[in-house]
Amino acid sequence: MSLLVIAAFSFLAAVSLIVILFLLPLAAQNTPQARIKRRLSAIGRMDYASRAEIQSLLKNSVYSDIPWLNSSLVNFSLARRIDLLLERANIDMSPGMFMLCSGAAGGLVMFLLLLADKPTLMVLLGGAAALFVPYGYVKYVTWKRLRRFLEQMPDGLDMISQSLQAGMGLTQSMVYVAKEMTDPLGTEFSVFIEEVNLGLPLGDALRKLEQRMALPEVRLFNTALLVQREVGGSLAELLTKLSDIIRDRFRIERLVKSLTAQNRMSAWTVCSIPPFLAVFLFFREPVMMNEMLAHPMGKGMLAAALGLELLGIFAFHKLIKVHI
Repeated sequence: MSLLVIAAFSFLAAVSLIVILFLLPLAAQNTPQARIKRRLSAIGRMDYASRAEIQSLLKNSVYSDIPWLNSSLVNFSLARRIDLLLERANIDMSPGMFMLCSGAAGGLVMFLLLLADKPTLMVLLGGAAALFVPYGYVKYVTWKRLRRFLEQMPDGLDMISQSLQAGMGLTQSMVYVAKEMTDPLGTEFSVFIEEVNLGLPLGDALRKLEQRMALPEVRLFNTALLVQREVGGSLAELLTKLSDIIRDRFRIERLVKSLTAQNRMSAWTVCSIPPFLAVFLFFREPVMMNEMLAHPMGKGMLAAALGLELLGIFAFHKLIKVHI
């Protein structure tokens, strides 16, 4: 390995460590106020900000604190998708910072594999896998948070309905829910209230809430609020019915899980036998397995077995999963 390559990867590894160890913990926050802190800072840097400029800044995201990088990332759909994903996961990090952390993780893994003198293909595959690990983690956090939001939504709707029946206004009811409920429902309602207080129209704030919480129930909630605002009607009764529908959905989902528990366990057992058997044979008969891998026909058999295993997992997933 040449001295230039070693120096380049050493510099990349040092930058990666700085980004991962120092910048990432500072960027990730869980308070609702931190979600719009960058936009408020941008407003504060303006000598004069009109109401239209403030509303435009609240509608649009800041992709980076560096002006020229922010203007460049605005034109990329990938940056917009990452920004929406970070908002759904409640992580106060700009897409530029997230891309930097992902690239740093990939570069660090490639550097470590090069130091271990691994093959080039393994270095590239390891770097690519590490590059997508942060994205996979944020996707998992987003899925867990959306699930938790849906579980909290019936209680939140009941609180709004009871507050309306007690004589409180809609905004006061949502402020009460934002204070009493925990994350994610309380956090998302807090962000919604803060955006409305900063001058964002109610319809735009509801659309942003629907974008962050991409759930059919949130779309029904927004439609109910907008329709009630236009034509009137009993919003408390409508929200009560919506909360009952969500609870019935959870009840049916739990019933389906209990009825398919045996089939799911059978699927896990059948799909886990081939990998465990392969590992056992590698430890029990290493000479035979190495000879099989060295032969072209053995490699083909292993590739065919892997393909059939993945096909079986996909078939079991489609047969067992029931959409409600």
